[in-house]
Amino acid sequence: MQIIEKMINFIEKINKNIGKAACYLIFVFMFLMVYEVIARYFFQSPTIWVHEMCGYIFAAYIAMTGGWVLLEKGHVSVDIIYQFFPRKVKLTADIIVSIVALFMFIILFWQGYKFAWHAFSTNQHSHTLFGPPLWPVKILLPIGSLVFILQILADFGKTILKAKQRRVK
Repeated sequence: MQIIEKMINFIEKINKNIGKAACYLIFVFMFLMVYEVIARYFFQSPTIWVHEMCGYIFAAYIAMTGGWVLLEKGHVSVDIIYQFFPRKVKLTADIIVSIVALFMFIILFWQGYKFAWHAFSTNQHSHTLFGPPLWPVKILLPIGSLVFILQILADFGKTILKAKQRRVK
């Protein structure tokens, strides 16, 4: 049991650190947008790269904070019926939801990896005037999925530990 608890704590620490670090990307995003507005309207010199980079930064922000938001229970949940379930039914529902989510995110990781590898191996670039390589943004999908998978596993472990503690009592 202690090994599982240590793994859960390790995963949660990783997600907390990644999520908190990724939150600062929103400030980079805002700074770049302000820079673009100043360059465009005050100096009549719009950029060709800011909007695309902001899209990439926002993609990183979303991908890297998903596990942290799951850790903090910040995703939208509809618990109108769930709140009336007895503890045993809640634990069963949590296990089922974890398994379904794990399955979905494993597929997302696998397909995202293929997507990113294709972009890397073919040296894919954006079709804009700026034209940056696409693999750095596409690799965010499998990385973000992996972070989410780890948190799903940690939540699943916590649910299993709760279920075992209830049996012991």
